[in-house]
Amino acid sequence: MRSRSLVAPLLLSLVAFGCDDGSTDSGSDEVNDGDTTTGDETGDGDTTDTTDGGPIDSDQDGLTDEEEALLGTDPLLKDTDADNYWDSWEVIEGTDPLDAESRIYVGYWPYNPDKDSLEQGSWATASKQQGSPFPRYEFLDNHGDMVDLYDFTNFTVNATNEPAFFIFDLSAQWCQPCHNVASWIAGVDDANTSWIQTLYPTVRDKVHGLRIWWMTFVVENSAGGAPTAADSMTWFNAHHDNYIPIYSDTEQKMWPNFGSNAYPHFFLLDPQMRIEYFPGPADGTDTNPYPAVGLVDTLL
Repeated sequence: MRSRSLVAPLLLSLVAFGCDDGSTDSGSDEVNDGDTTTGDETGDGDTTDTTDGGPIDSDQDGLTDEEEALLGTDPLLKDTDADNYWDSWEVIEGTDPLDAESRIYVGYWPYNPDKDSLEQGSWATASKQQGSPFPRYEFLDNHGDMVDLYDFTNFTVNATNEPAFFIFDLSAQWCQPCHNVASWIAGVDDANTSWIQTLYPTVRDKVHGLRIWWMTFVVENSAGGAPTAADSMTWFNAHHDNYIPIYSDTEQKMWPNFGSNAYPHFFLLDPQMRIEYFPGPADGTDTNPYPAVGLVDTLL
């Protein structure tokens, strides 16, 4: 999960992942100002003894004050380098809690330290049935990171404080309708996209408000073969949107297990990465060609 190589430009922060109050400016790409919550939650100057006489963890980030002294991190800040990842998370993942450019994900994607407690899916048990857990897997993103999809689970940093659902978008480089949808979700309104906005008027706002995680998987390159890292980067450059992870399915796991009869193809997952709705071949209509997206518009 830690960065393999910084092959894409450094992105600005989306939200203050890891901050205590759950607040976010979902319409801004500004980096946070470093005012990470301290262990003094009440403002009365008291710190916390986490074990009734045991080691003190003043900022309650999972590292004791003694451990933070050895690391050089601030025992009163969960996130010393203000990169939106708690100091203890960075220690677990092997990144530097003192260096904002050394962080778990270059794209500032969320991190869920409790993901191992969720029901774990696998490719051996992959299923399109409602309630089936999606395989726990790392995909190569448009910044060169291997991203654990389960880090996005149970994400509540949005205006509703409700866990975000997922739209998985399976697209191919050679597919023009796929590119049209990508342009639309990124905010483009033109002759190729305005009809999509008319059909699904609330979806873009829900994606950019982080009520929905829209994830695009490039599953074929321009020649119909296996994509490479360059494909996710090319896709991102063509449809720039800091809110949408772009993955190259380099091992071609997605289409054999979750493909359909046409591109682009969308299905809906719940906040714990379980299948919520997988459309059948005949579920799309002229007024609702992407029924999984339609559910986001009408129900979420």
